[in-house]
Amino acid sequence: MTKQTTTSTETFLQEPALKPSTWKHDRTSIIIPCYNEANRLHLEIFLNFARENPKISFVFVDDGSKDLTISLLCGAMAALPKQVDVLTMARNAGKAEAVRHGLKFAAERGDKYIAFLDADLATPLNAINDFISVADRLDNIDVVFGSRAGGLGRRVYRDIHRKMISLVCASMGRLATGLALKDTQCGAKLFRNNEHLINCLDAPFTAGWLFDVELFLRISNPNRRERKNFFEYPVLEWTEIPGSNIKFSDVIKGGLKMTSLIFSQWKIRARFQNRRTLSCPSLTQHLRSGEALTTQSIRAMGAIVSNEKRHITLDFSNVKTLGPSVFTTLTEACEEFLALGKEVSIYLPDDSYILSAARRSSITALFHCTIVNRLPTHFTDNNRFSLSEA
Repeated sequence: MTKQTTTSTETFLQEPALKPSTWKHDRTSIIIPCYNEANRLHLEIFLNFARENPKISFVFVDDGSKDLTISLLCGAMAALPKQVDVLTMARNAGKAEAVRHGLKFAAERGDKYIAFLDADLATPLNAINDFISVADRLDNIDVVFGSRAGGLGRRVYRDIHRKMISLVCASMGRLATGLALKDTQCGAKLFRNNEHLINCLDAPFTAGWLFDVELFLRISNPNRRERKNFFEYPVLEWTEIPGSNIKFSDVIKGGLKMTSLIFSQWKIRARFQNRRTLSCPSLTQHLRSGEALTTQSIRAMGAIVSNEKRHITLDFSNVKTLGPSVFTTLTEACEEFLALGKEVSIYLPDDSYILSAARRSSITALFHCTIVNRLPTHFTDNNRFSLSEA
């Protein structure tokens, strides 16, 4: 496992350093569960994709295969040791447990995003790049999952049997999760790494091959109004690959387990919701700037400050250029926040010119200011102010 790197900070007025984020590496891990895949596992596709995408790594989980799968996986790991990991289950425990094992490994390692795909690549690997793009652009989204909904230009090929199973699973998934799901069994899903996700992976799944619906249920908030952290992404391609292990009896068993989830959904949500460890829940509003900080952007920031939030965090750690009279305008804005009874914290970049300007303006003496030498990990690059809840 990769060790966490430490970021040095200089603090004014004894302001505490930023709380470390769950993820430590700007990397996406894709979990690939494998069981007797030696005859249809095209490892060269995975390796070529990894070479073209250095921020993506693969975690192959061998679920007690009885063929040469593990030998092939070890060969892939030898070819790209920095981007390929191989985990082995002591015995065949099923796809759900193999995926959970891989997700937990990548999450605890500190990868930024964790995804999983089927080994047969019915959903192409490049779909994950689309998912990452969504998660990077939308800070409030914690789960991006593929949907095989049709549409002009999309190449999604399923037989009538698959479509009927998908319709039934989606209907029951909606009842179990309270989410407007259109497709639950695409086999391509991506998660933002956070403490709640790790907690949701602690216990084995009980829903069998419908484990992803159960994971959605664990992640979703008991408050219906707060279930806005899911994003359903229509995949561009999906091809049915022969060799599926799902039998009619599995469908019946899955239906019974889904029924159990529906009737126990509130108990499951409460169990995992109580384990959330969110800092400053519903009290802090984060506002961040892009590379250019101007008086206009500060005024725009002030226009979106929530009256309901007590703490205001102004993140300028990505700023590289300052407009005229910026710190004068910022001081006036912060004084207005204080007059409204709000507490203000400011993050400044480790830049000598900007820090000198900040000190000359006396803003560091008036407000809690922290110098950071990198963008805080719970924010993403953006060229405008935007809002994300703590």
